[in-house]
Amino acid sequence: MKKLMAVCTFFAVLILPGSILAQNGEENIHELEAVVVTATNKMKMLDTPASISIITAKELEEMGAKNIMEALTKIPGVIDKSAKDDAVAIRGTGSSMAGGPVILIDGVPQKIGDYRYDHFSFIPVSQIERVEVLRSVGVAYGPGSSRGVINIITKRGKKDKPIHFNVSGSYGSWDTHNEYAGLSGAIDRWDYFIDASNYETDGYEEEEQERFSALLKLGYNLSDETRLGIRYSYLENEHDTAYGFGKYKYQLDNFREDIHFPVSETDPTLVWHNERDQDISTYAVEFSHTGDKCFASSALSYTDYEERYTDSKDIFTSSSSRRGDYNDKDQDTYAFTLSGGCNLDFGGTGYTPSIGVNYEDIDFTQRKTYPYGPDVSTDTGDFDIDEKQYGVFWDNDILLGENWGLRIGGRVDKAEVEFEDKAGTKVDEDKTMYGWSVAPSYRFTEKANIYLSVGRSFWFPTPRYYAWAAEKASPNNLPVDLEPEESLTYEMGYKHLIHKSLNINLTGFFTECEDKFASYYEGSDWKGIKNIGETETKGIEIEVDGKPCSFFGYRFAGSYLDTEWTEGEMRVYVHPTNDREIKDLDGKEFIGIPEHSYNAGLDFYPLKGLKSSVDINYTGSKYVDWLNRIKYGSRTTVDANIFYTIENWKFWLLGKNIFDKEVENVQNSTGRLTAANCEPRNAYYVQDGVYVEAGVSYYF
Repeated sequence: MKKLMAVCTFFAVLILPGSILAQNGEENIHELEAVVVTATNKMKMLDTPASISIITAKELEEMGAKNIMEALTKIPGVIDKSAKDDAVAIRGTGSSMAGGPVILIDGVPQKIGDYRYDHFSFIPVSQIERVEVLRSVGVAYGPGSSRGVINIITKRGKKDKPIHFNVSGSYGSWDTHNEYAGLSGAIDRWDYFIDASNYETDGYEEEEQERFSALLKLGYNLSDETRLGIRYSYLENEHDTAYGFGKYKYQLDNFREDIHFPVSETDPTLVWHNERDQDISTYAVEFSHTGDKCFASSALSYTDYEERYTDSKDIFTSSSSRRGDYNDKDQDTYAFTLSGGCNLDFGGTGYTPSIGVNYEDIDFTQRKTYPYGPDVSTDTGDFDIDEKQYGVFWDNDILLGENWGLRIGGRVDKAEVEFEDKAGTKVDEDKTMYGWSVAPSYRFTEKANIYLSVGRSFWFPTPRYYAWAAEKASPNNLPVDLEPEESLTYEMGYKHLIHKSLNINLTGFFTECEDKFASYYEGSDWKGIKNIGETETKGIEIEVDGKPCSFFGYRFAGSYLDTEWTEGEMRVYVHPTNDREIKDLDGKEFIGIPEHSYNAGLDFYPLKGLKSSVDINYTGSKYVDWLNRIKYGSRTTVDANIFYTIENWKFWLLGKNIFDKEVENVQNSTGRLTAANCEPRNAYYVQDGVYVEAGVSYYF
C-alpha cells in the first residue's frame, strides 16, 4: 500500500502547471569555493578550518555509483571495510561489530539497530544533491564524530526553474537495471521536488537486490532568506546476501560468484544465504533562515524503520529446530535539532557566535522466532532498547582583520541506554561527554588558507556492547565499566585555489584514542566487547585537481595512514602451534587499514557535449590479524566511462574494475590457522567484479 501511495503521489505531481525550461544549465563551482553546511554556520569550504570533502550529484552520476559506498572510497582517508554489512572507516577508526561515523540525511541522524552498522546500500543516489564528508573534529555532531561525519543532502526544487523534469534508465552487468523519474521546480513562493526510482540486480555473487524509493519535498519561502519545508521519503529494500561468515580458500577458489556453496571439499552440504527486507519512512519539518546578520536552522523528524531478517543457512541442509531463525525488527526514531547565530562587526573584528541543541529518542525492538522449532527459547533474542541523547554546543568564529581567524567551540552530550531482554537481562546506563575544538587560521591570499586545530571528540558504544556486557556478567567487563572512546586530534591544513589548472587541499593530522574497544576473553570464554587499550594515528590526506585546458582535466586524492596500538592485549592463535594465548598489542598496526591508498583520474573533453574519464583506484596492503602476521596485498582497479550530451539527451557507457581484478575483504583477526603448521583460516568477503553499464536520460 505504501508503495502504491508513493507512485500515485508521484504521478499526481507530474500534472502541476508551469512553464518548461529548454535547457538544464549547471554552474561550475570548484569544490573549495562551494558553501558547506556541515559546519556550525554556512561558509565556503576554502575558509573552513577543517578537513571536508564534497561529492556532488554530477560526480555521482558520472562515476555511475550504484550506492554511496562506491563514491566514498574516492575520498582520501575513507576506507571500505564492508563484509556482509556496510562499514566505513575514516582515518583508521573502527571497532569490532559496530558502525563508524555519524551518518546524517538532511541533518537527520541515521542510527539503525543494536549494532549501528553503516547502512548505505539502500540510499538511492538519484535523490542526492551532494555528500559532505567531515574528517576533522565536529563539535556540532556529538558522540560518534570522532569517527567522522557523513552528511547526505538530498535535492530540492530550484527557484530559477518553474519545472524541471528528468527521466533516466540504465542496464548493466548481472542483469542490473535502474529506472528513475523526477520533477522539481518553483512556483511563486513554493518550491517542490519529487522523484521515484527502482533498482534491481542479480549481483556479482547472485546477491539479488530490489530497491524502490520515493522522495517528496515541499517548501514555502517566506522571503528570499527564510524557508519552511516538509519532507517525506519512503524506501523498500529487499536483499539476499551470502552467508555472513564469508568464504574460505576452497570456496573462494571454486565458488567465487556463487551465493550457495559447499562447506568444504569433503562436505557437500550447502551454505545458504540470508534475506533482509527493509521498509523505511521518514517525515520531517524543516526551517531555515540565512540572513546577512542572523541565521538559524531547525528540523523535527520521525523515522519508522522495519526489517525482517532470515538466517536461511540451514533451512535446506539441516533438521535442527534452530535453523532458519527469523528476526522481526522495528525502530522508531524521533530527532530534533535547532541551531542559530549572528554575524557581528566590531570595526576590524568580526565575531559570529553560534549555539545549538539536539535531541534523539530511539526505540528499537527485536522479536526472534524459529519457524521449524517453535519450542526453542528466544529469551536473549527478544529485546527492547531505548536510547536517548541530549546535546548542546557553542561555537565561535572570530575574524581579526582580513587575514587571521579563530574558531573555538565546546559541546556537552548526555547519552542514556536502557536494554531489557526476555531472559531478564537489564541495562540502565548513562554517560556525559565534554568535547571541544580550537582552530586558528591564516588566509594569506583571497584564495589560500592555512589552519591549525586541536579538538576532543567521542564515540559512544552501541547498545549491543552494553547488552553483551550484561549477558556475560564478567566482573571485569560490566555495563557500568564501558566508557566512550575519546579522541584527541591535532590537525594542520592547507587549501589553495592556485589556478584553474592547479588546486590543492592538503591535511596532516595526529590522533590519540583512549578506551579503544575490541573483544575481551577470559581463558577460552568470550566476554563481549571491552575498552582494551589505546591507539595512535598519524596521516596525510591530499586532494589535487585542475583543468589546464578546455579539453583535459585531472583529479588525484590520496592518503597515508599509520594506526597502531600503544596499549592493549588480545587473545590470538599462536603460530605455528595454533594454540590460543593472550598477547600484547603494543606497536602493532590496526587491522584492515592500508597504509597508502589513492584515486587518480583523467578527464577528456574532445568534442562539445562529449566527456570521457579513466580512474585508477589503488588500495595498499593491510594487515589481517592483530599481531600483523597475515597481510593482504595491494589491489589496483581501473574504471572508465564516456558521456555524451546533445540538446536534452544524455547517453553514457561506463565500466568499473574493467580488468576484473579480484578484490575481497579478508578477515582473520585472531590469526587462526586451519591446523597446526598449516595456512591461515582466512574468511573472504568478495567485492564486485567487472561491471559494464549503458544508460540514457532525458530532461527538460
